[in-house]
Amino acid sequence: MGWDSKRYDEGMDGHRRVVFAGAGHAHLHALARVKEYTDRGLEVVLVAPDRFWYSGMGPGLLSGLYRPEDDTVDVAELVTRGGGRYVQAPIALIDPMTREVALQDGTRLGYKVLSLNVGSEVPLDGIEGARELGVPVKPVRHLAELHDHWSTLPENHPALRVVVIGGGAAGCEVAANARRLLRDRGIPSRIILVTSQPRLLDRHPLAAHKTILRWLNRAAVEVQLSSQVRRLESGRLHLAGGDVMECDVALFATGVRPPPLLAESGLATAEDGALLVNDHLQSVSHPEVFGGGDCVTLHDRPLDRVGVYAVRQAPVLHGNVLAAASGGPLRRFKPQKRYLLILNLGDGTGLLLWHRWVVHAGWAFRVKDRLDRRFVARFRTRNAPAPVPSVSSLR
Repeated sequence: MGWDSKRYDEGMDGHRRVVFAGAGHAHLHALARVKEYTDRGLEVVLVAPDRFWYSGMGPGLLSGLYRPEDDTVDVAELVTRGGGRYVQAPIALIDPMTREVALQDGTRLGYKVLSLNVGSEVPLDGIEGARELGVPVKPVRHLAELHDHWSTLPENHPALRVVVIGGGAAGCEVAANARRLLRDRGIPSRIILVTSQPRLLDRHPLAAHKTILRWLNRAAVEVQLSSQVRRLESGRLHLAGGDVMECDVALFATGVRPPPLLAESGLATAEDGALLVNDHLQSVSHPEVFGGGDCVTLHDRPLDRVGVYAVRQAPVLHGNVLAAASGGPLRRFKPQKRYLLILNLGDGTGLLLWHRWVVHAGWAFRVKDRLDRRFVARFRTRNAPAPVPSVSSLR
């Protein structure tokens, strides 16, 4: 669902236009309330290359627990039902001096207020061959595409050698759900999880490492700790020190970083290229620009890049963008000190991490599943209520 953005923008000066760039967790709240903008005489344009994919369900897409229709929201319908416009395109450039965003086809959209929720990407440039041959776990649709591909393999397919690079929450979940799918399909496989760190889930208590390591061992997922990947070539993965690993598929879950678009724009950014924002989620260099989610960093404290912060930011971001465009005071975003994380282990159990608590249980996954499904379902109703905090485990 799109529109002719070149023709639409002719003669427009953007003085009443609010542009939402990206359709991530932090923007859904505002997109469900576009009528609040249009009722004030504002023009709303959403620019995004794809529908919304919910990262918390990503590993379940790989195993087949969820289908794409379970995991996604039609943001075109969401924004147009409130009187806004949707442009299905990636942004090529942000020009804060002229207050314009440029699309890849050359179209330029002026704005009064710009809100950025352009997500993050898995960095691949540090490993030779990774960009050409590796599969990053973000965008989340990659996991759905891999599920579809593996599901078409015949049962007599030669043993599949899968290496997951990254020992954080995403790496552990992806390895577990890959095992689930390949076992269900009867495809022989060898799954190896490789991390450069001396333990898994190293941002969490040691008990989390011990628990997930035990589970992976029982699931016949091999784990290689303190191993740095240097080079990927067809059929082989090279580690620091000279070890070579046979590999048919290399899945990269090595953390995330903001897209280079922001650092190239002239907006103030942090060292990693994230938009630097104040407590109002407002650019510290350009007050007409706001942002949320993985692509921003608070000026006085970095936050973990997990969906729960983006969901918490969403109502504040919506209120402040609306206030900046139509007049009114700005609200402060106060991040929580701790957040709940539940890993989907693909077998009907979850690993719950909360402060020092580490719990592996079936009920933990059921809690996660209920929260995740409820979050997505809220944005498919005609009168979408405010989203509740939700678990997002894919980083």
